[in-house]
Amino acid sequence: MNPIELKIIPHQTQDGLAYQHLRLRITTHDGIITPDDLQGLKLPEDVQFSQGIVIEGRGAIWLYGYLVHECHPAAWVGCYDPRLDGAVVVATHKHEVSIGQVLKLILPASI
Repeated sequence: MNPIELKIIPHQTQDGLAYQHLRLRITTHDGIITPDDLQGLKLPEDVQFSQGIVIEGRGAIWLYGYLVHECHPAAWVGCYDPRLDGAVVVATHKHEVSIGQVLKLILPASI
């Protein structure tokens, strides 16, 4: 089992924009992962690339880099920043959002 757990949660921004929330969780007892843990890490099968994706959870910068790359086919990709109470759009293929835009959201409940 991979020490990085990825879960997709259907959600929407505070403005009502539907997206998929990609929650990451480190499952090791000490909360430490290594670059080797990227081997075999896949997005959940139920990802719908026709919508945007917000990545959220504690993880190394290189893990976020990998996930942004893997989510590239999505309509847009954002990274959640708790200091902004929202997700910063870092990639987009749609005119509905723009690079650097902060999408205000309330984190979805754990399921």
